[in-house]
Amino acid sequence: MSITAEGAVNANAEDAANEKAKDRVAFWAIFAIPLIWGIGFPLTHNAVAHVDPGLYAFARSLVATLALLPFALPFVLKANRQTAIGGLLLGGFSALNIVSQSYALSYLSSASTAFCVTLSVVFIPFVMLALRQGMPSRIDIASVLIGLVGAYVFLGAQLDGLNVGYAWGLAAAFAIAMNICIVGKLTSQHGGINRLALAFFQILFGTVALAWFPFNRPLEPLARTEVWIAIVFMGVMSTALAVVLQTRYQQRVGSTRTSVIFNLDLVFASLFGLINKEPLTIAQVAGGAVLFLASSLESALGLVKKLYRGTVGRWAVAGN
Repeated sequence: MSITAEGAVNANAEDAANEKAKDRVAFWAIFAIPLIWGIGFPLTHNAVAHVDPGLYAFARSLVATLALLPFALPFVLKANRQTAIGGLLLGGFSALNIVSQSYALSYLSSASTAFCVTLSVVFIPFVMLALRQGMPSRIDIASVLIGLVGAYVFLGAQLDGLNVGYAWGLAAAFAIAMNICIVGKLTSQHGGINRLALAFFQILFGTVALAWFPFNRPLEPLARTEVWIAIVFMGVMSTALAVVLQTRYQQRVGSTRTSVIFNLDLVFASLFGLINKEPLTIAQVAGGAVLFLASSLESALGLVKKLYRGTVGRWAVAGN
């Protein structure tokens, strides 16, 4: 092999290693989102016992807008029309998601609300087709099916009695599916879309969509300690940071896989729900393990293939 050819091979190997490193960073960034959401479920559950869920949703979005403004402003001033319109669409579905989850949590436990949210994966294939993003891969479909099985095992006998909270939960699931697919559509287009500006417009327009509530609901409950602590955490972490991570890294992970990973909020919501003395059963632990498998199925299959090839290679050497 010539020096030039060897250098090209080394360069290709280095590029491949860099891409894999970026994929790992993207995976863990997306993985962090349901962890943050899981912490927020019991906080929100406690807060909406004292404040109107719509007013809470507005306050949370307003805090997120203010938290992101200093970082996003330089990019917002240079943003194009496509970014603004994309942010407007995302803001509408973001507002629907936040309001729906807030109202669902006023009727349901943290775990039951999280279970409804996991059903967003059911909407994903249909939304992808509507947006002309194609069908999910076989691994993605397998991940969805395994994830749904895990969700059923996790909460099968622990769901609250049927009430309007489930309708709000399904509305949140639909909004999340739309959000994931629209972000995937926008960020797959190279050039033109600044992701930080897109995240800011999403939160800003979502806040505007919720602006009716502070003029039509009593504001006094916002002064309660458990309410404003939840608002600050949910605004800064569960909204601003989560939206930035999603818009920046989802394109590498993929829409369907992102929705499966997001379903881990079911696991984290129940774990952090222990703060509210909500029960955690063996079935939930088993279902949680299945959900973790679903979220990392592609990586797990890659590891199995690597171990298999290594074992076969060692046998071949030993046979010689």
